[in-house]
Amino acid sequence: KMGAVDVFIAHLRNNDPTVREQAVWALGNVCGDSSTHRDMVLKRDDALKALVDLCNHNGSNITTIRNCAWTLSNLCRGKPKPNF
Repeated sequence: KMGAVDVFIAHLRNNDPTVREQAVWALGNVCGDSSTHRDMVLKRDDALKALVDLCNHNGSNITTIRNCAWTLSNLCRGKPKPNF
């Protein structure tokens, strides 16, 4: 059974750039909602790698890259500090 975070992370690798953009935006909202949600995303081994890969993907437009940066910043925010 997949939860929303699992689906969003999987969609970061989708072939459709619109789906990738929406997935990174949705994931950023989840991460920014609370430290509990942020930590839930950080516990996923593939989340950070998928975000960094998307930022480096040649097919990513500037909006997707900005959303990636925003999502990554949400992963670094909050109290208690994230445990990397």
